[in-house]
Amino acid sequence: MFKSNDGKIDYSIPCKDSTTFVKMEEKLYDEYPEYKETDNFFLVNGNRVKRFKTIKENQIKNGKPVILVKEDE
Repeated sequence: MFKSNDGKIDYSIPCKDSTTFVKMEEKLYDEYPEYKETDNFFLVNGNRVKRFKTIKENQIKNGKPVILVKEDE
């Protein structure tokens, strides 16, 4: 489940534990293309997500929100 620090995203994407996070990020940007143009990072349980690791490696659990943090320019 993706949420954003600006409150504009509340979006769920089903996936497997073996899916790389970057693939999920691409699906998010397909739905919210305006975020492709900004500098973003993601947090789960206060830990920064490593984009090229899997959902399991990032310890993202079902139902736990992944927070997109849009950095100010």
